[in-house]
Amino acid sequence: MAERSRIASQSICILARLPAICLGLLAALAAGPTLASDPLAPGVTPVIPVFSSAGRPRIGLVLGGGGAKGFAHIGVIEELERRHIPIDVIAGTSMGAVVGSMYAMGSDSEGIKGIARNIDWVTVFNDSPRRSDLSFRRKTENRDILLNYRLGLENGKPVLPQGVLGGQKLFATVQALMAPWRATENFDNLPIPFRAVATNIVTGEPVPMGSGNLSTAVFASMSIPAAFPPLQREGLLLVDGGISNNLPVSVARAMGVDIVIVVDVGEPPAPAEKITSAINVFNQMQLLLGYDAVRRQRASLAGRDVLIEPDIDGLSAAGFDKLELGIQRGRDAAIKVADKLAPLAVSDGAWATYIAERRARSHPAPIRIDKVQIVNDSTVDTDDIAKLVTTRPGDTLDGGALATQVANVYALDEFDRVDYHVDLLPGENILVFNTRGIRGSSKYFQTGLILASDFGKSATFDLAFGYTDRNFLGTGAEWRGFARVGNDVLFDASLYKQFGKFFVEPIVFFERESTLVTQLGSTLDNQRLQIARGGAGIDGGMVFGNWGELRVGARLGGVNPIEGDFTSNLPGGWNRDVDWRIGFTLDTLDSQTFPRTGSFAAVQYIDHVTALGGRFTRNNLTLNVQKPFSLGRATVVLGVRAGTTSKASNDFIGDYQLGGFLNLSGLPRNSLIGPQLLLGRAVGFYRLSDKAPILDLPIYIGGSLEAGNVWDFRSDISLGSLRTSASAFVAADTIIGPVWLAFGQSGSKSSIYLVIGRVF
Repeated sequence: MAERSRIASQSICILARLPAICLGLLAALAAGPTLASDPLAPGVTPVIPVFSSAGRPRIGLVLGGGGAKGFAHIGVIEELERRHIPIDVIAGTSMGAVVGSMYAMGSDSEGIKGIARNIDWVTVFNDSPRRSDLSFRRKTENRDILLNYRLGLENGKPVLPQGVLGGQKLFATVQALMAPWRATENFDNLPIPFRAVATNIVTGEPVPMGSGNLSTAVFASMSIPAAFPPLQREGLLLVDGGISNNLPVSVARAMGVDIVIVVDVGEPPAPAEKITSAINVFNQMQLLLGYDAVRRQRASLAGRDVLIEPDIDGLSAAGFDKLELGIQRGRDAAIKVADKLAPLAVSDGAWATYIAERRARSHPAPIRIDKVQIVNDSTVDTDDIAKLVTTRPGDTLDGGALATQVANVYALDEFDRVDYHVDLLPGENILVFNTRGIRGSSKYFQTGLILASDFGKSATFDLAFGYTDRNFLGTGAEWRGFARVGNDVLFDASLYKQFGKFFVEPIVFFERESTLVTQLGSTLDNQRLQIARGGAGIDGGMVFGNWGELRVGARLGGVNPIEGDFTSNLPGGWNRDVDWRIGFTLDTLDSQTFPRTGSFAAVQYIDHVTALGGRFTRNNLTLNVQKPFSLGRATVVLGVRAGTTSKASNDFIGDYQLGGFLNLSGLPRNSLIGPQLLLGRAVGFYRLSDKAPILDLPIYIGGSLEAGNVWDFRSDISLGSLRTSASAFVAADTIIGPVWLAFGQSGSKSSIYLVIGRVF
């Protein structure tokens, strides 16, 4: 085997007539087995020199994986540039592949720092679309107390994601950065020849990548198993290269270099005395993955090879908020081995020549798009996707513009991945938009919970469930069912179908309310009330972009005063109730849970009529406004709810309720009932936790001041009759939804609340 490899190397020398690379290969062969046959560098071929290297050794830069610790690579590159040390090839794994690819594409250390600083490392790992980008329908999905988290179904079985982090935004960022080099299929043609290393998740073997789509190569190299889904590339299912070859020295050597500069930001396994808990065991298991390969790679270093080991104390794989510290640690580590780096430096003239040669290769030809195609396997209509893809034949490939288009399509919130690629065919470049539907995205469950207690006197408990089928029986209509059980019972179902800007939605509903009435209109009552309502209706209307909705509808149903302490003038059984209604909603809030920007306003008019046997006649006009104001970490949400009833007859209670958390906190939920309503409140919250990448867990402390009441008649409304309340709370916006622990006080009444779900 060694003899055949020696002959092959000599043949390359004769054919290429490049003595420098021959000498390097023959020297390597004389030292031991050929590195091209190294199992950690399968299929890697030498690189024909692209820089003037007469009189100096060819140098390979090896950048290991380590997540955010890999920011140290930038500092190392900065110091290499300062010392005029030319790099002929680069091999990188995971974060080393990210930084290495930036350098290979022609960016210097300052350029790479600029790229890293411009990435929002807090949000780039969060694939949830911004609420401002969602359709109006999706904005209204988390109604009542439902959590954001969806449990998808496929063929009647729950669907779990392949990765905790989807990687959509991260991959879109990588694509945007590397779009100018999409036409470069051979990575040897980059300004600096480059290899990225991934792992074949089927076989466990390392996969050095030196051709094809550069962005998929880099992303595959950093696709941490379970964090990101495996990436399909050229028939292989690939994950993070750190599993098989986290320090690809052999890959750089096989590219035909004489010396390697190796930057290792990995962490060695912990000693026995530090493995004292299940967490320690889990961490050790992660460290051991691929560590034998790292040990072999480090053991291969000899002679003039340089090993740089940045101090990683205080740094972590997830510490993307410590960019500057990581860069400094890399710079310091390179300075520590200055004596080994010094012999590799070249003269000012040779360095100027090297930079000029690199810059000459740093200007890829623009890619003209001749055709645009959409490959769609989701339930979203392809025409709806096409409206958001604005690149047209004749345009030049623009990574930034395509990133925006990708984000706009992904905001439809029905995709596992949205990306693009360019098919480079003879005489034709085809931009292909790929939209892959989420497994279980068309059918899913949601849930939520409220617990409240007034210190042992009484308690309320409500559990909510939601089920959505976005493509009911293949019609493209959205069927949604909602149930809330506990102290109150509520069921409703609707079938929503949109036709361009217009929609229609038939609805059926049933609810049973049970509460201890503290005040009925202007009268203190303290009686238990039970009411059942049910019926059906139909709504239609118009959607204005994703910010507003005009809705008109009618209801045919009934009201039944169930037996309880409360006595009404209505006869027992169902009393028919018929109404028509019209309303408009504006919603530009950035969050339903902890809004910081935007506005919410809803106005609705309902007219109860005697047509079709309706028993009631009254008009209801309702207004709800919420407006947040933010400064730094602090936010105050000012809100007003108002409702008025006129022309009422045979109306035995009223349509408006107050009581419960943030609705006169301290009072039992819905314990104030009447035909006239006014509530004003100011809810303030302050974020205690710093923004963090990957797993951002906002923790808030806050409180509210509230004033309001219900009355029988408008003439009864006065400032002197307002009830006042206050609350204090601690809340967290978790990955499944908001969680609140709160205390409320209203006069002599107090309550504590545990809420899992939204409350605004």
